[in-house]
Amino acid sequence: MQNPVVLDSDFFFAGKSPQGSVTYPRFRQYLSVGGSGQKGEEVTVTLEELQNRLEELEQQNKRLQDELNYVKESPFLQSSIKRLVYEALIDREEVLTRELGKRINERHGTMYEIKTQAKRLSELLGMDADSVRIMVTEAVQNILEHGSGKYVTVRLEIKNDSVNPCLVSSFKHELPSGQVYTMSDINKNAMKGDVTSEHFDFESSRGRGEYIMKELTDERRIINGIEVNPDGKKVRYFKRILINYAKAEGPRARVTFEELKREIDRLDYEDVICCFHVHHIGGLPDSVTIATTKAYSQRVADIMKNNGFRLQEEENYYRTSFATYVPQEQMDKEQLLSLFARVRSIVDEEIDSTK
Repeated sequence: MQNPVVLDSDFFFAGKSPQGSVTYPRFRQYLSVGGSGQKGEEVTVTLEELQNRLEELEQQNKRLQDELNYVKESPFLQSSIKRLVYEALIDREEVLTRELGKRINERHGTMYEIKTQAKRLSELLGMDADSVRIMVTEAVQNILEHGSGKYVTVRLEIKNDSVNPCLVSSFKHELPSGQVYTMSDINKNAMKGDVTSEHFDFESSRGRGEYIMKELTDERRIINGIEVNPDGKKVRYFKRILINYAKAEGPRARVTFEELKREIDRLDYEDVICCFHVHHIGGLPDSVTIATTKAYSQRVADIMKNNGFRLQEEENYYRTSFATYVPQEQMDKEQLLSLFARVRSIVDEEIDSTK
């Protein structure tokens, strides 16, 4: 018969008894009797029962580890899955009210769901999953706290069928009418969160998230656009696109304007199109793509040429022309906005003619 092991929360010892026989570690657990706080009878278990319980816990731990590491350990998934998309429409107002800043179980929260999916997708591409998880966490928190509108959209997509596989993470929310948020604005805010920058803000945490996203992302894109919501109302939106590559120094994905084309497809045929895409590699714009109705593409080209831009590439998409221009000298945000206003004036003429 096994010697009983006494569970005792008051002390612990192990070794030989004065008689020389082996003495098991002792723990004594007392039960409260009738809520009086007095010590009740001892609860004893055998060593065999403790060993069985330990084996159960080890098996449970192994199952949890297998669930966490199945992607990394699989000899198939990282090569067989070529495209995978995770998309979530989040009730921003509900998360702000019930979750952010509240004491909740982290695993029950919306943030945990999104960053867990990001970690899983990044592992499919063999990326640093922890860095991606941190980047996505910052982006989601930013869009929830500083975004606008009732809903926000988070989309995570792996592209494993290109020369340099990548994870494309996008975060979209409504913008108040007339408001834009440019890459120059983002970079200025990021400097406030960079402790090595002279613009670092010691008194505020603003900019820390932008800095983290910038440092943990291989390529950043943004879209300030207009779309038609399910109610048929046209609303302005801001979309942040963060791209991480399996090989950070490898080739980059070509800008194909898939996002803009999807939005154009949602417009009515008689709607006027005027879209601007500013491409950044460094701090200032490296190229500008303007999407307009084909009938006005030549007039737009003349404006751009007269303001120091060279036409680099042109692509037609149904009745829309995508023309990419390269600046011959650097232009700041105000100069670009003034130039875009001149291009929009052509669109305004088209709108007036259709009234």
